[in-house]
Amino acid sequence: NTLMFFIDTDLTRSQRVAIFGNIRGRRGSELKVLSAIETKMPGYIQTVRDEVFNRDRYKDETGTWGTDWMTFKDEGEISYALGKQGGTRRKLERSSGSIVQYVGMMAVCSGSRKERTRAKEYMKWLFQQLEGPVYVYGWEGREDCTVVDIPNDCIGYITGNRRAALGAMEEEWGSLMFFMTEADDRSRGGRGGGSE
Repeated sequence: NTLMFFIDTDLTRSQRVAIFGNIRGRRGSELKVLSAIETKMPGYIQTVRDEVFNRDRYKDETGTWGTDWMTFKDEGEISYALGKQGGTRRKLERSSGSIVQYVGMMAVCSGSRKERTRAKEYMKWLFQQLEGPVYVYGWEGREDCTVVDIPNDCIGYITGNRRAALGAMEEEWGSLMFFMTEADDRSRGGRGGGSE
């Protein structure tokens, strides 16, 4: 929900775009523009990162608004974190409440401190699933987690072919869902999750 338009009349120099709307809409639009620029001009984000990421710091109703970023190791990680047609990125964004955008080799998260923390945790768990089952320590005390026991003979039905049913539920409800190992199963190949 933003209004954007170019504000310069001198077409011989770089153009500026003005973005109007609330802080969340402005940052989401800005990051989308920067992602497009980075595609055409790799490395551009490094020239404006500090200015952009520090803009509007603490200026939301919680007083914790900010921007964090993580660097991907390679194109394979970006592809996995993006997902089919951007579905994984949207899932991370909706479930965490944080703006999540990929700009070059960076995952950029903007929002309140709580939203950014969730986005980074969810991203970490997403990648840990590649290594084996994930267990989230302290899930019982989290305000963003519900654990449902699924009988073994229903797991395939709930998951669906190639995770389609689970993915459809995530899309419909804006959640992140994965099967969690038992805490004592970690010794058989899973890694622990949680915040550091």
